[in-house]
Amino acid sequence: MSTECVCGKVCKNPRGLKIHQAKMKCVQTVQVSQRSGTTPGETQEEPGPESPHTARNLQVTQAPDPRRVTEHRRVKWPQANKEKEWLQFDEDADSILEATAKGEAHRRLQTMTTIIISLAAERFGLEEKRTAKLPYTMNNRASKIHQLRQELKSLRWRFKEAREEERGPLTELRSILCKKLMTLRRAEWHRKRRKERARKRTTFLANPFGFTKQLLGQKRSGQLTCSKAEIDHHLRDTFNDGSREQELGHCKSLINPPAPTLDFDGKEPGWKEVQEVVKKARASSAPGPSGVPYKVYKNCPRLLHRLWRILKVIWRRGKVAHQWRYVEGVWIPKEEESKNIDQFRSISLLSVEGKIFFSIVARRLTDYLLRNSYIDTSVQKGGIPKAVSKGQPFLLFPERLEVCVIYEVTAVSHRGIVRVWRLGTAAGHNVHLSWGCGNGGVSASRCVFLSSEVPIVTEELSVGCENSHG
Repeated sequence: MSTECVCGKVCKNPRGLKIHQAKMKCVQTVQVSQRSGTTPGETQEEPGPESPHTARNLQVTQAPDPRRVTEHRRVKWPQANKEKEWLQFDEDADSILEATAKGEAHRRLQTMTTIIISLAAERFGLEEKRTAKLPYTMNNRASKIHQLRQELKSLRWRFKEAREEERGPLTELRSILCKKLMTLRRAEWHRKRRKERARKRTTFLANPFGFTKQLLGQKRSGQLTCSKAEIDHHLRDTFNDGSREQELGHCKSLINPPAPTLDFDGKEPGWKEVQEVVKKARASSAPGPSGVPYKVYKNCPRLLHRLWRILKVIWRRGKVAHQWRYVEGVWIPKEEESKNIDQFRSISLLSVEGKIFFSIVARRLTDYLLRNSYIDTSVQKGGIPKAVSKGQPFLLFPERLEVCVIYEVTAVSHRGIVRVWRLGTAAGHNVHLSWGCGNGGVSASRCVFLSSEVPIVTEELSVGCENSHG
């Protein structure tokens, strides 16, 4: 029975079809993706599932939108000192967007990011995939070492088969070859050592912190081998709370803050605010679903100005853009030879445009709390700009939260001792947590407790999103 290939080749049987496809590569294999799509790829750091976690109710899962487009192409962006290339790209992209970007704000935002990636991929090209390591080729000294070892091996067999009068010359010849081999090995060892020291010196000068962390830190490697269902179950158990919908009731230990003297700045994002956020952002930050990194907006003022106009519309309407509600998950091993889901930690890659928008919100919220004296800067250091400790040591444990909170506990009988509790993964939870602290005085943000237990409540905050909790 004859079968036909997709290229038009007619084969006599299915076996011949398989041989033809293997030789001519008619069937393209699906490339493994480093980030999450509708199905996770199996890479060294396997990404998480595509299903997002809505902030309205973490117990409800939503199916991924099939219309959503994610840009997985890794563009080979030019260096920051290539000003002419960036200027030309900025002008061309802005002129194209001027003619094509029409409609609502979220559609214009989606069109802008898509055109930026498409134009950049066509002009600058894509990053080349890591090629497989070439086979080891021996240099002249290594070839001589290999040749001497073969000669010594043959001499050993000849020595066993030789007669008594022939073994003396063979022994002398073997000692001569051993001395040559020792000299060559010592020279080769010194050469490799010099090369390795030069490589490490270059790596250290390029990134001292990363080199030290790699040298002294814990070894991390492995590949996630669990299924998508196990990943979904792990995320559901981590971020869901069965008591989320239960009312907490009144907490007597909480303090009612005074009325604010200055209102929250609810104006549209200013041009200078957007410029400051982009200027302070790291250009090497990995892009999210949009595929556009910070370096594009750092080097393209016209595109940044166009983004600013879209952000103002989103602020006025008070509704978060659709593409900001999705993240790309990446699983990173926590220890060496990690395999199980508990041995990995996940990070979420957000859209750069959304991070710019919510950075402005976070700055205004911080300014609002500080100007109304709702935060005691002598206690809370995390998330406070230019906070200086007044002689008191403090520790900071950043969690998977938008705001890092530090609780400084000083026992009355042990002045100068600072105890800091780590809240753990508290995202999505709305429960009372308590720890025993003895009969000491507790100083925390906006609350003071003088009891044997410290109740901590995670408050819900709604900013720029309809009926959502942050």
